[in-house]
Amino acid sequence: MSNLEVYRQQSVFTDPGPHARLYDALPSDIGEICRIARDLIVHYVALGPNPPADRFGEIDFRYLGIMLDRILELDDRPLTESRIIENRLVGCCRDHSALTVSILRHKGIPARARYGASAYFEPGYFCDHVIVEYWNGARWVGVDSELGPDEIAMWNIEFDPLDVPADQFIRGGAGWLMCRAGQADPERFGLGSGSTLCGWEFLVGETLLDLAALNGREMLCWDSWGMAERALNLDDDDKAFLDDLAQATLDESRSEEWSEFFGDDRLRIPPVIQSYSPAAKPEDLPLEVALDFAAE
Repeated sequence: MSNLEVYRQQSVFTDPGPHARLYDALPSDIGEICRIARDLIVHYVALGPNPPADRFGEIDFRYLGIMLDRILELDDRPLTESRIIENRLVGCCRDHSALTVSILRHKGIPARARYGASAYFEPGYFCDHVIVEYWNGARWVGVDSELGPDEIAMWNIEFDPLDVPADQFIRGGAGWLMCRAGQADPERFGLGSGSTLCGWEFLVGETLLDLAALNGREMLCWDSWGMAERALNLDDDDKAFLDDLAQATLDESRSEEWSEFFGDDRLRIPPVIQSYSPAAKPEDLPLEVALDFAAE
């Protein structure tokens, strides 16, 4: 199976299940698909410091079938119809990206999620983020499906969110390599300057999340496993191994190696992972989450 064909296939996460028929009526235009994703999902941060307790758990929905169940429960009109904020699924950038990827794949367009950090939410800082890449017939194009007109104005975005420049979204492996080479401060990568969640732990986690997505496992942003759980205790061999992994994930000519890396015990998703969900009480973290598909 070619690299492009792989990304035309739905993953266990992006498969809409019985709701696939609803995609048939959706447009194939990338801008319209992104608009639909924004109108169906609201980022939990946009709901303020205290999202409704009875809705906050929606951010932990992993599977598009379940997400669409909830979207239609809140408002059963066609997916093309814009929802008021109160009737949108509570999620985050991963969910906007996963829905966009799901629709694109249904349309036969190769698409995948990329995990890393944006340079456009806070000057001088690289903030945790997930975007989409789709194949336009000539190249992989980065798309931020979370950025609409309001967001572009709010964040003073000066580029086209339907073609995100490589220096504006730093893919997981790229951030690791930048910091390893002394080209960036690892403390400037994380959840923002007001958060202590930053540094090498964040960089290792993003590198693993990005590798997982390249292998059809669009995990939640706060999932952690393998080397990410011991990021502060890596030896020189571990770091050299991550250097090679990071370089591979940024090199399309090495795409055949991505599954080989993902099969390594240090990187493979185990049956039980750690979750640092914002919806949980801090004293309960990390949560242990069982994944049935991990042993596939």
